[in-house]
Amino acid sequence: MATSEQVCVKSEKRNPRVLVVDDQELRRFIADAESASEFELVRINVEELLARALNDHFDLIITSPSTPAVADIALLECLQKQKGTGVKVIIVASAATPEEVIAALRAHAFGLFTVPFDYGNFVSLVEAAVSVPLWSDGIEVVSAKSDWIGLRLRCSLITANRLLQYGHELKVDLPEELRDTILLSFRELLLNAMEYGGRFNPLLKVDVGYLRTESMILYYVRDPGSGFDTTHVIARGKAASDDPLACIASRIEQGLRPGGFGIHLASQMLDSLVYNQYGNEVVLIKNLR
Repeated sequence: MATSEQVCVKSEKRNPRVLVVDDQELRRFIADAESASEFELVRINVEELLARALNDHFDLIITSPSTPAVADIALLECLQKQKGTGVKVIIVASAATPEEVIAALRAHAFGLFTVPFDYGNFVSLVEAAVSVPLWSDGIEVVSAKSDWIGLRLRCSLITANRLLQYGHELKVDLPEELRDTILLSFRELLLNAMEYGGRFNPLLKVDVGYLRTESMILYYVRDPGSGFDTTHVIARGKAASDDPLACIASRIEQGLRPGGFGIHLASQMLDSLVYNQYGNEVVLIKNLR
């Protein structure tokens, strides 16, 4: 369960401390975490959560699906009032409405998962949370309704992955395959914006918008860069998709993340992909009718 970012944390005097409710849905994670010994895991009953979280220091708190999402959000807000905004909480709930997902985003929860959840994604987000010793959220909510969301994001891979998990949990009323296709397209364009426009510099910000109507879904992404030739990048993306292994090898040599197919994939999967004059703003549209 180690990441390169965790190596720095482990070199400190103590391992990160994680508070987790001993729940059936989290037994696999608890067993794996205890055997890995990468952080100090403290297991408690759900009744002990608030008192223990308030009276002790933890690098991450993981809630229980036995409590409703709204209660976990209230817990997070209480901890922030008492201990400051640096509290990291991953909410695990049995279910969450779109309004509750947005409320968790506004409350700066590190992540939100509803059961059943993808175990690999959950472990990755836990690892990301404990790898950041000093944390500022990185997601500014400009506007948030279930059908219209506006955000400003730090150019950070951790921030991108957190947002994408939130997007998955919105669970809009679409067939699962279509929803996954739209999220995959958005993911690739968001990472392109952070990588090429923001150079993954967390001091820079990417603006993101989401709009849902009965007839379409629209995403908007604006990166902080000066733009680029979109024709050239789309052609490069197509070449990468034709020979993905060669593309991956080339990107590793350049010190880049695996990928490079984003714009080409999005142009194939969605109905409209429109850039502005400079190539640093893009609108993605998926028609639903």
